[in-house]
Amino acid sequence: MALTRREHGNQALTFLATAIFLVSSFNFFLGLRNEENRRIAAENEQLKAKLQLLERGQQPQPNSETKLSAYQVKASSINSFWWPSLDSGLLSKISHFQNPPDCSSPDAKFFVWRSLPKSHDDTRGLSAFGHTATWHLVHALTDGDQFDKGPRVLLQDEELWPMAKGCQHGPETRECYFEPLSKCTIANANPMDDAKNTQVLKSHGDEYDRSIRTLYSAQSPWWRPIKDVYAFTGLAGGQRGNSELALVAALFAYYFNPRPWLREEIHRRLQKSIPADLDPERTIGVPIRRSDKCQGHNIEGSAKGEMQCHPLETYREGVERFLQFDPAIENLIVTSEDKAACTEFVEMMKKEHPTLRIVLNVGDVQQGTGSGSKLESYTEGATNADVVASALTSMHMHMRAKYFVITSSSTWTSTVTLMARAYGFSISDIFVIDLNDKANRLAGLAKTGCYS
Repeated sequence: MALTRREHGNQALTFLATAIFLVSSFNFFLGLRNEENRRIAAENEQLKAKLQLLERGQQPQPNSETKLSAYQVKASSINSFWWPSLDSGLLSKISHFQNPPDCSSPDAKFFVWRSLPKSHDDTRGLSAFGHTATWHLVHALTDGDQFDKGPRVLLQDEELWPMAKGCQHGPETRECYFEPLSKCTIANANPMDDAKNTQVLKSHGDEYDRSIRTLYSAQSPWWRPIKDVYAFTGLAGGQRGNSELALVAALFAYYFNPRPWLREEIHRRLQKSIPADLDPERTIGVPIRRSDKCQGHNIEGSAKGEMQCHPLETYREGVERFLQFDPAIENLIVTSEDKAACTEFVEMMKKEHPTLRIVLNVGDVQQGTGSGSKLESYTEGATNADVVASALTSMHMHMRAKYFVITSSSTWTSTVTLMARAYGFSISDIFVIDLNDKANRLAGLAKTGCYS
């Protein structure tokens, strides 16, 4: 049948409309494809830029659209600052109880940690203060093994903190270096002469009225023993069913949480000290603690020596035992407050094991004492801030090791190893050779991960 002119016209219009639709669709999908190509090209450029930064030993910064997991952040921080976050786990629980909604509320209860009578002459170093702090925190959080009555907020008094003398970054207290223990302050606690709302302990083990709002510690270097350190967490099993190592490390991490200026300083030092290609799985850490820790020392103003210091050859033998155990080891991190001992040991290792890469704390003050009362007086031109930053950088460096040679008579080397075991960069277990083999709670946690 012949088509009429109108039908021919409609057919042509239909064909033209179909053609326009197909061309438009093709251009649309071509545009999508081009847009996808542009996106892929942009991502490739970003990856290329990140690779170039990594090749130069620098860490790429995530853009606003990229959120790295906690694992990714840590894994990319081998030679930059990293510290566990307070946003999850035990640290989150500690932070929650340390920061109640209303510090002025009558329901907010406090445990005030008092300094020793002569705080200016307190010879305790960083790890000794930290060790005391962990157990005062547990005391506060469990309200002395009666969590159903608590918890309390731990505060420190505002007396001079020996290592903060001359602080240029805040008060001459612990808060010169570290974040406040709580948003609450001493002003929120009841004064010592408020007999109705306050009780002052004469000895660290004294009993007290759990209903009292403010409890002041004894002026003692000791703390109250707590039976169930996990009571405040709400976790089933209590202390017997959970890791004491995890809790003690979290308490240390909370107490030693650096302020921004100190984080930046530690980061700067780590960038200079830790090679970007360092593999924690192939690294030994040797935190040598000597100087005033050794019996018979003559360092004026320091604490009395507490241990018989081993010859440096004994440390070398410990390293060699690990080298025999794991021939893949290639790095040796060596730190010490004792410059002479550190230098002698490094030279010994270079001579005996020339292929072993020695990693040192670049810029370490090495003040020659671990005592906290006169840090600035032992090294000309050094400040307390320099010494504290040096010491904490050493701790952070050793968190990049898997094998350790320590002396557990030193709370410092035990603390360093404990933090490496709980928060270190090794993806497998930590191995420890203890030259002193001291039997105490902290040493047990450092060496085996449990109290022994």
